[in-house]
Amino acid sequence: MTTTDTETFDELGPEAGLGEVLLALGGRLTRLQTELLAGLELPLTIRQYRILSRVGSGHTSLTALCKLAHRNPSTMSESVDKMVNQGLLSRRPSATSRRTMQLELTTKGVNARDAARRTLDKFAAELTAGLTPEVRDQLLPALSQLYFGVQGNLDDR
Repeated sequence: MTTTDTETFDELGPEAGLGEVLLALGGRLTRLQTELLAGLELPLTIRQYRILSRVGSGHTSLTALCKLAHRNPSTMSESVDKMVNQGLLSRRPSATSRRTMQLELTTKGVNARDAARRTLDKFAAELTAGLTPEVRDQLLPALSQLYFGVQGNLDDR
């Protein structure tokens, strides 16, 4: 249920600024998405979903995944190892370099990614159902602009 009653917000009062609202919204969205992904037939973490999505879109090396996620190789390697053991990903030597491993989605990985995507799309549709078409049309470009601005700040570090 959506409410505009700011008195019920745990973290925000009626005088909250944009920065506070964005911070609180990010936390709430992460929590809800975490719960949704954990409740799937094949439970996933947000990190696992992102890895599956990125490998599925062609980022098949550990180096590429580390760069996209802004994570160190040992952290990413640990996540990938778990996903290989779960049967979500497979590894094989790269065609261009035998020292480099290439990741691929398994059938189980494709199915898990697609189920997660459907669940997150349904969540987004429910979340925005009360918005007018005009607001929805403005929301995606505005959020995309914010996202790419934040991404640029991460890339600069």
